[in-house]
Amino acid sequence: MDSPLLLPEILLYITPYLSHQDIVVCLRVCHQWNESFAPFIFHTITAKEDWSTTTNFPSLPSLIKNASWVRSLSLLTTIGLAPFLEQCTSLKTLVVHGDIFSKQQDTIWDELASLVRHNPLIERIYLGFNRQNSPSTSFLRTVSEACPRLCRYESSQGKYEDQEQVEALMKVLRRLKCASTRYETFADIPVDTAGAFPHMQELTIKDAKGLSIQSQVDLVCQCPNLKSLKWTVCRDMFFPIQQFCDRIPAACPSLRKLQMDGCGIPYPWDLSRILNSLNQLELVAFCGTTIFTKTFRSMERHFQTMRSLDLADCFTVKSWMAQEILEGCPHLEVLKVPYLLMSDVEVGKPWVALRLKQLCVHFRTTMLWGAKYHDEHHVTFKALGRLAELESLDMSSFDPKSPAGLHFQLNLGLAGMGMMRKLAFVKMDDTEHIIGSEELAWIKEHWPRLTKMEGIFHYDWSLHEVATRVLREFGVEVPNQVQPEGPRSPWAFDPRQDRDETDYEGIDGDEDDYEYFSSDNDDGEDIGIEPALETSEVISAVDDDDEGDIEVGGMAE
Repeated sequence: MDSPLLLPEILLYITPYLSHQDIVVCLRVCHQWNESFAPFIFHTITAKEDWSTTTNFPSLPSLIKNASWVRSLSLLTTIGLAPFLEQCTSLKTLVVHGDIFSKQQDTIWDELASLVRHNPLIERIYLGFNRQNSPSTSFLRTVSEACPRLCRYESSQGKYEDQEQVEALMKVLRRLKCASTRYETFADIPVDTAGAFPHMQELTIKDAKGLSIQSQVDLVCQCPNLKSLKWTVCRDMFFPIQQFCDRIPAACPSLRKLQMDGCGIPYPWDLSRILNSLNQLELVAFCGTTIFTKTFRSMERHFQTMRSLDLADCFTVKSWMAQEILEGCPHLEVLKVPYLLMSDVEVGKPWVALRLKQLCVHFRTTMLWGAKYHDEHHVTFKALGRLAELESLDMSSFDPKSPAGLHFQLNLGLAGMGMMRKLAFVKMDDTEHIIGSEELAWIKEHWPRLTKMEGIFHYDWSLHEVATRVLREFGVEVPNQVQPEGPRSPWAFDPRQDRDETDYEGIDGDEDDYEYFSSDNDDGEDIGIEPALETSEVISAVDDDDEGDIEVGGMAE
């Protein structure tokens, strides 16, 4: 057969050979199969622009027939789908990609308003725009009136230039648990209603133009039950350090997760003030931010409650900081830091972060041969082996010219990682690995849940290809790699560089000695941040139980 047969076709094919009773049994089986499989097959539908000509996409009659099973709907177009959309009445998640708004400007908001109106079960809405559009006032009012279960609303690159639009949006926000606005422009209105957003638990404000700093502070302060805050100001503004410290901890006593970058922060020490103002943080993620010793010491006060710490894209994060985090955070489950010297593991205290599930760090050796080289590896493998809950290990470096890293070799102590039975993903750097048949056999035996492994496994390209083939035979996904142009010259990291203090680090005076910039400047345009690519691809799958951010065309952070 050129293509698989569908159940009706199978019935037509075998009917001449069946008795009447057999046919009745087959029809009953077909009915049972349809009831069993249709809810899973049609649970998530992504309608692309070429949906009508794609052979692996359901036909329009099939979509209409099974529309009641659809729970998550992603739209890159609505053209030709009106009969199907009319039958969708049980949606929980609606994703609308940015390209729609430029190609269907005349009708799209009426269509979406109608879709929302007869889907009162909707819980999540994600809208990605194309810098020129925003939800109409009538659409926002429909969402507010017709979706009593809505708990999450995310949009990106919209332009809310009408005060009625902004007021309609604020009315939607009053009922939400999670809201996100990225790279959007607003007509500024004061937020002065006490406790205006009592249900809000997660809030993202990223580069909101037009909305003054004062209004942004007021908006955050009207969320008394806020648990997670992701906040970045435009580069032409100063982050409201003083107002944050004075108002937000008192207004949001349940705040446990903080994500921000260095935009608008005049001095690195200001992060210390923010960290000192908050209690019992469980998640901290800083991006493009300088982390000096003073800031790190302020971070330490949260070590006993920290569950997730992301400093991967921060400047001046040192190896000793990574080692102290592993020594001092007993509840840590996610850690992302730039690098860790194996010599610091060797001389440091035992790790207490034994609940880690995800670790992203480039291990660096300080020697390329000799007894110390072997000792550093054995101690590091032994320390990693205690992380029995680890599921993801990323040891790659952001810098392709980084020092030599951890070598996966049995004669260097790889067997110390034998208890990591839950490991599912491993990514290594492209240093001079020598992973041979013995290492591959060991991996198969001791990492039974391994599903993906990434990196260059041997300095000899032909042997790397052999290792790749063997891993794939084990059922492990291995992405294709590009052969390096020439052999690398590995080098050892000088541990003295890790202890060197920068010029700024040496200035350990009180930040009050410096002129403090006003945080209320909201004039001018955003000149530094470019919105995310206006793609039409869903980058992260929308799952009915997923409470995290997803990235959509025009919405990726």
